[in-house]
Amino acid sequence: MQMRKKTNIWIVVTAAAVIVEVWALYVLGASAARWRPAMIVAEEPAARALYEAMLDAARDAETLSYRSFCSGPDSGPSAYSVQLKKPNLVHVEMTNGLSTKVTMVLADGDRVRISWSGDRPFLKVDDFERNEPTQSNVYVDMSGSPADVAGQMARLGVAWSDLVWSPSVFFSGADEFEPYIDGIRLRGTNEASGEECDVIEVSYFKAQRMRHYWLSRKDHLPRRVKEIVRLAGQNHVIAEEWFRVEIDERISDERFAWSPPEGFRAWEPPELEDFLLKPGSDAPDFELPSISGGAIRLSDLRGKVVWLCLWQVGSPKCRAKMRYLRSLHEKTKDGPLAILGVNVTDDRRIAQTFLRDEAIAFPCVLDSSEEAAKLFAQGYGMKSSDAPVNFIIGRDGKIVDAWYGQDPHRAPAALQAAGVQDVDR
Repeated sequence: MQMRKKTNIWIVVTAAAVIVEVWALYVLGASAARWRPAMIVAEEPAARALYEAMLDAARDAETLSYRSFCSGPDSGPSAYSVQLKKPNLVHVEMTNGLSTKVTMVLADGDRVRISWSGDRPFLKVDDFERNEPTQSNVYVDMSGSPADVAGQMARLGVAWSDLVWSPSVFFSGADEFEPYIDGIRLRGTNEASGEECDVIEVSYFKAQRMRHYWLSRKDHLPRRVKEIVRLAGQNHVIAEEWFRVEIDERISDERFAWSPPEGFRAWEPPELEDFLLKPGSDAPDFELPSISGGAIRLSDLRGKVVWLCLWQVGSPKCRAKMRYLRSLHEKTKDGPLAILGVNVTDDRRIAQTFLRDEAIAFPCVLDSSEEAAKLFAQGYGMKSSDAPVNFIIGRDGKIVDAWYGQDPHRAPAALQAAGVQDVDR
């Protein structure tokens, strides 16, 4: 309890102390410039060496503890106290804004546990009917690895601003987006958290995503990370400031021990899939702009089975899905199956560049308007920006199945149920 009180005091003080500096960073760096190919970063060996040194430092450390403050122009501030210990232990305490209500996350290799110091907040997986009876005296106990912690927190929506530097880097020594790096370049030196840092810029997905790392010359780990994701009409910007970084300090295993708070009960959050349209429901019709010009009307495909896939350029899973759907389209385009991509997120030129580079020829909707977002959030039941999201729609316009992600068994069964045979996966 004493530790929690100290954490709360630190969070309030830190939030007040750094908010001016962090917002100054946004004013200087959150340009809304439109994407262009010249933004793709060229590879510089010296910058690559600094990036690799960051990964090595995380890989070689036995323990890592730090405090961080995350915020952005379009998201509220969240403060974190993070302790990591190899091979598989995580302890995170987090608050939103200047609240003293703490979200605590523990992971031990097999399970991820989340509890709150008071009533739990309204989460992404909530609706008002589900929230009220499960708001008080509950905790979450679910399967998951240390690498899953940041993703599980983001999926539930426990933080106003998610961590930029994922704790998974500490456990794996790898950047999840590393296969999609275009290049890394030096941006000089700068001070962050009172330390001299080398600043590098990393470009991913042909500059759809950019990260700037302020890497301490003392230990090669970040003292600041800024991420810019270029979306339709705006940039999503978030910065993470690090403080009190400690490497290989002794952390007792008791710090990661779990026991349910007295009087609390386990609560199992619903899956995002639970909110998607159910089999037998009518798929809402729409007429939305095609990425290649003109409009696409769902009802014009009536009489065919439709695989409707919502995708994003900056998602590795979406890229793999789109390549698979390209292959499937080439085999089935003259048959009973129509494949339709929908993108309600990305800048037009970024999306067009990806489709051109990947030679994807099946029709795709591109519409980032509020009306399109509302259609898929309310009409199709998408409670999250997670992608890909798949809907198999029968010849009669009714949902056969709907799911998130890459499930290799789901699509063949759904297509077969809809009357499309010989689909390999």
